[in-house]
Amino acid sequence: MSIELGYACLNTSIPMKMKSLRLKTYQEKGASYLKELILHNLNYLMTCLEWNQAHQVFFFRVSSDLVPLATHEAMTYAWQEDGEIKEACEKIKEYAKLHSMRLSMHPGQYTLLNSPKEEVVKRSIEDLAYHHQMAEMLGVRDLIIHVGGVYGDKKQALRRWIKTYEKLPEGIKSKLRLENDEKSYSIQEVLGIWEITGIPIVLDFHHHRILSSMETGDALAKATNTWEGIDDPKIHLSSGRKDEKDPKHDDLIRPMDYEWVCGYVDRCFRKNQKIYLMLEAKQKEQAILHLRKKG
Repeated sequence: MSIELGYACLNTSIPMKMKSLRLKTYQEKGASYLKELILHNLNYLMTCLEWNQAHQVFFFRVSSDLVPLATHEAMTYAWQEDGEIKEACEKIKEYAKLHSMRLSMHPGQYTLLNSPKEEVVKRSIEDLAYHHQMAEMLGVRDLIIHVGGVYGDKKQALRRWIKTYEKLPEGIKSKLRLENDEKSYSIQEVLGIWEITGIPIVLDFHHHRILSSMETGDALAKATNTWEGIDDPKIHLSSGRKDEKDPKHDDLIRPMDYEWVCGYVDRCFRKNQKIYLMLEAKQKEQAILHLRKKG
């Protein structure tokens, strides 16, 4: 069994930063300015991957903010058709493939497939379409999402999620993975969605510790089973800032939390299996370096 550690979106060791864009600035400066920002952000991503290669990190979550205002109704620039942008994306895709890097993305908290409001669902599907477009251009394998809200009736909310999911384009569905959360939908409930839809399940250990619904070993074994024939499983880990049930992420991963997860992985996985562990920590890549120092 081998564990491939990863981190999310940003790298604190790199001096350059991602750039964002306000709507007003886009309206004032136009598509050429937006193009510069997108190329800058893609260059930042490549720099992160080069740092990862130099430090033997082969698992990375790509930021959703590579293309500012990507799904805003005021966006008129067809960035995905620009030759320079396509070339930059292709270089990233080839680099990740060359070095056997697994890339993922995590659409945000406003991607709500089970909202009772049609407009919210429509915008959520548009956001998934953007993420899928980026995934295809960059070679991203996984798009991680949560179920969403309860809206006063969890059973109805679950039915709406499944109904919306089943209507999604096959390309989007092929990359979607569903994660348990710490407030509303436990690992047992997302496994129930898998039984109907077949969507692979990502077990977030910290969320599971806060909102537990079954024994942790069983949760890992069942979540792992959902990846059969699709890809190597992936899981998430963070440490609570104040204590083990604080939903806010700490700067690093506590060694005892990592050892806790490794204990379950050792028991559930065969020696020749690989699992991808995303470390969700405020100090990003430093969490990996910190664990390596601790040995």
